[in-house]
Amino acid sequence: MTKTQKQRDKQIRLALTNACEAIKEMVIGFDYLTHTVDLNNEVNTLKVQCYFIDEIAREDAKPQLDELTQIILSQLAAIKLNAKPAHISFLAN
Repeated sequence: MTKTQKQRDKQIRLALTNACEAIKEMVIGFDYLTHTVDLNNEVNTLKVQCYFIDEIAREDAKPQLDELTQIILSQLAAIKLNAKPAHISFLAN
């Protein structure tokens, strides 16, 4: 991994950490999020998985999923990574 890629990886992790903390404050039952990305092709390979503590919590949060998606997308846009809602999934542990 090049120095530039390491810096970019750090930017992405920080943006997603900020999004995660904001979502945790808003939604009861939100647990964590994780991601995968190929730093050579960020826009096409980014996948963000958002986990709730259980299926009940995920179901309860359904009315807010668009808002949660926008939080994640806006954090990524702030670092000039133009992800799409399709890159984000909501799952239960």
